[in-house]
Amino acid sequence: MNGWRGSVLRLLRVPPDPDPPPGSAPRIFRAAPNYFYVKLIVWALGHIGALALIFPLVIVTSVARQKNAPRFVLVLVGVLAVVGVIWIIARLTIGLGVAILDYELRWYMISDRAIRIREGILSVREKTIALANIQNTVIRQGPLQRLLGIADVEVTTAGGGSGHSEQHGKKGSMAEPMHVGYFRGVDNAAELRTIIQEGVRRHRNTGLGDPEDVVHHDSAHELLEEVRKVRQMLSASLLS
Repeated sequence: MNGWRGSVLRLLRVPPDPDPPPGSAPRIFRAAPNYFYVKLIVWALGHIGALALIFPLVIVTSVARQKNAPRFVLVLVGVLAVVGVIWIIARLTIGLGVAILDYELRWYMISDRAIRIREGILSVREKTIALANIQNTVIRQGPLQRLLGIADVEVTTAGGGSGHSEQHGKKGSMAEPMHVGYFRGVDNAAELRTIIQEGVRRHRNTGLGDPEDVVHHDSAHELLEEVRKVRQMLSASLLS
């Protein structure tokens, strides 16, 4: 990435592209555009307090001028107002940039052997889950997600359970256990679940139909036939 995106990624030492998961060339999926709108709403709600600080600064500066306050008071109030506005603008700009990069650098990869999920900018979280270990795939969709036509696909491996999913929902992604992965904010949740389930089913069928098992079975059958022939030959010799 070039421009401000590249500068931020170099500063935070975040690689723009994750390594593919083991197996075949992966299919890459991204979060839906409506997921970005959800992130913007959350960002805006989280910065209402910062925007509200502008009004007290303006009011204090106006009152100080009307009351003919001493010069040093006016200078102090003016400096505080300028510093406060700069801080608010910087906070809003940085927060918006992080929200944009968090959306753009959210990766969901699926190969014929594993899935890889990477998310986060300030704290990068990357998780690889083997398809052979997946036990359950669930689509989760809240009211706002239903309104925007997006959903989350939850993948659980051995050791997972509903209790862990509930804990994640309360504490956020930082508390997400290692045996649970989320494809967040996708608009093709049913397709993703089908692809994952087919991959899991293919691995299980391959395990049941191992070619080595067939070879061992055929060898045992041939040995049994040889034993039967030897017995028949011995029986014929004794009778004669």
